[in-house]
Amino acid sequence: MKPRLLSTLIIVVVATGTAIIPLAGGASVGTEPLRNVFFAFVSAIIAIQLLPAVILLGYLIKSVFFGNEKKQES
Repeated sequence: MKPRLLSTLIIVVVATGTAIIPLAGGASVGTEPLRNVFFAFVSAIIAIQLLPAVILLGYLIKSVFFGNEKKQES
């Protein structure tokens, strides 16, 4: 899978998941609209911070298992 497509897919999944968080579990039942906006804003902040963290964690795991394989020219 192409890296650009994979990154776009991850962003779409995270954004969709965070958009649903305020609606889950009755968190938005009987509350004013500003509370829902606040939950959406906090969810967006978490999503923005989570994406680079997941990417860095993936590279860390990759480097642990596969090492830093640099080819040396003779």
